[in-house]
Amino acid sequence: MATIIRRDGKKGVSYKIQVAVKDVGLGKTVTKSTTWKPEKGMSEKEIETACTIFADAFEKQVVDSFKTAEDDKGNVNITFRGLAEKWLVRATNMYGGSYEGNASMALEKILPMIGGYKVKDITASIVQSVFNKIDDLRKTVEIIYPKKYIKDILARQGISFVWLRKETELNDASISLVYNGKRVGRKFASMFAEVCGMSIDRLFDIETHEEEYAFKTRKRFKVVIYNILAYAVRLCIVERNYASSEYVDMGKDTPQEISCMDEEELRKFYDALIHVDNIQWRVAVLTVLMTGMRRGELCGLNWDDIDLENAKISIRRSYSESPRHGIILKEPKTAKSKRTFAIPDILVNALKEYKEWYETQRTLWGDRWVESGSVFIQRDGKRVHPANIKMWVNKTCKLAGIKHFSVHSLRHTNISLQIMAGVPIVTVAGRAGHSRTSTTTDTYAYYIQSSDKTAAQTLNNIFSTAGQSNVFD
Repeated sequence: MATIIRRDGKKGVSYKIQVAVKDVGLGKTVTKSTTWKPEKGMSEKEIETACTIFADAFEKQVVDSFKTAEDDKGNVNITFRGLAEKWLVRATNMYGGSYEGNASMALEKILPMIGGYKVKDITASIVQSVFNKIDDLRKTVEIIYPKKYIKDILARQGISFVWLRKETELNDASISLVYNGKRVGRKFASMFAEVCGMSIDRLFDIETHEEEYAFKTRKRFKVVIYNILAYAVRLCIVERNYASSEYVDMGKDTPQEISCMDEEELRKFYDALIHVDNIQWRVAVLTVLMTGMRRGELCGLNWDDIDLENAKISIRRSYSESPRHGIILKEPKTAKSKRTFAIPDILVNALKEYKEWYETQRTLWGDRWVESGSVFIQRDGKRVHPANIKMWVNKTCKLAGIKHFSVHSLRHTNISLQIMAGVPIVTVAGRAGHSRTSTTTDTYAYYIQSSDKTAAQTLNNIFSTAGQSNVFD
């Protein structure tokens, strides 16, 4: 039976509807929820009746969406493709649209290789053969740059940078990339050409080449096969999951050296940053540098995630790109990515100053202001586009006179600094939002070794004086 929870908020009364249902396929109880708001002028009796009807309909919808798992239990004639389609529905119910996008992309690649097999006939050798084919997959990559004389082309059509910023919905940072001759993506290039009333080929040079998929992408394809066969085991279609490491080899990644600033680069970067006049640029980049949060997490920050009085920030969402849905608000990368951590006084003071500027902007825009709740914004209050953060970091590197560092490099720098300072790995992993401490130790092994050498030297210095005095007094 659905649970109905009344909520009294600033914007009036609403009701949270929760339904718990046993998903046989996933082997766990799943809770789904939604919100219902009464129309203005409804009496208490009308509200009670309407809410109950809505809750019953929602409960039926949820139960029906999970019911077919029972129907498929023990269905030994189902194909991998058929089971994959049913698994995808459940996975989307569990993990949301961003997961659906990644899983659908994986299925497009793997179903032509394995989709026609009956699940009961799939063996370890078949799975290994598919895994080997996945390792051989290649993708076509487009490299799109603005034409050398694009400014002249636009000017002849009466199109200026200012017009594009003020009269179109194009992102400011991406417009700047075009005017500075930088690489852009296919989606933005198409949008840009459309608002300019010209073909994409008229404004951009497009080159293509093939390259292999990254190891993490190939592994994601393989994990989808593993998850579908695990689903088959739960439905008693097969007894064993032949995609597990007990039977097949998923391959190993070649460790990649992480990019961090050294002490001199960090000093120059920070000195350049604190002298930036644009307060949003300054505070946004400072937030990444001093917290190590991911770019999507920064763009997903709302003001109610920041507790300036107690100097804490909570990460509850991410605003980043999904393969199928574009830029969307979604759950953080992993369950451990939802976290709360303390922030230094320097950042607290910067955020207080920024909030005063933010409130002034809200007043100036008046009725045109968009109440997104976002900390970092576009001119009218809409949530900031992730491309802006990249642009601000790039510009800061240029001002500092240092080589290029990505937004993620600031995250690596923050985490490595904590390790070098002797902060416990469990604490570092928690602040970073790593699902396991092994992720931290594997990625930052070099810095842990450097910290270990520092610890050894410290012990050496202590005990070298032991014969001269009692160091423990």
